[in-house]
Amino acid sequence: MQCVGFDPGGKNAFGWCIVSFDGSSVTCEGGVVSDACGALDAAQAVLEGPPAAVGIDAPLFWVNDDDRDADRAVRALVRAAGGHNGTVGHVNSLRGACLVQGVLVARKAAECWAGAAITEAHPKALRQVCAKARVFADRPELVGVGHLRDAALAAFAAHALATDAAGWHDLVKREREPFFPSGAPVRYWFPVQLLA
Repeated sequence: MQCVGFDPGGKNAFGWCIVSFDGSSVTCEGGVVSDACGALDAAQAVLEGPPAAVGIDAPLFWVNDDDRDADRAVRALVRAAGGHNGTVGHVNSLRGACLVQGVLVARKAAECWAGAAITEAHPKALRQVCAKARVFADRPELVGVGHLRDAALAAFAAHALATDAAGWHDLVKREREPFFPSGAPVRYWFPVQLLA
C-alpha cells in the first residue's frame, strides 16, 4: 500500500513523500520542491498507481468560529504529552504558503486520485502524542530533513486513515458546519485515545 504525504511551504520548502507499506517493511521516497504542482508531479513520477490515501500538513477545513474544535483537541493532547500550546497554531495566524499551497495540493490530489481519501495532518503534534509516529520519524532517511520528514509523517497519518487504525478518529466530525476550501470534504485523522 502506498500513501502520499505533503508538507506545503514556499520556495524550496514544499516537502513530498511516498511511503510504501508492505507488511513490516516500510520505504520512503520523496524530496522538496517549491509548489503544489511540482510536489504532485514529483509524487506521480514515483507512484506505482493511485495512492490509498493522502495526508497534507495544512488546515484543509475552516470554521466560522474563532478557533477550530479540532485544534483545541490536538492542543489538549500535546499539553497532556508535555508539550505547549504553540505547537498547534490558530488557522488565522498561519503563513500564506501553508494555507494556499495546502488547499491547492488537496484540490489537485482529489482531481488526480479520485479514489484516495485525503486527511489533514499535523506532524509536529503527531510526534508529540504518538510513540509510533516518533519511531517512524526517526528513520535514517528522514532524520535532519524537516520538510521531507513532515511529508512522511503526513503519509503516516494517511496510512492510519486508509487502515482505520485503532485509536485514531476524524476530528472534522467535532466541528459544526466546516467549510472545505478545496471543494471536497476531507478528514483530519488523528490519534485521540487520550481525549475524553
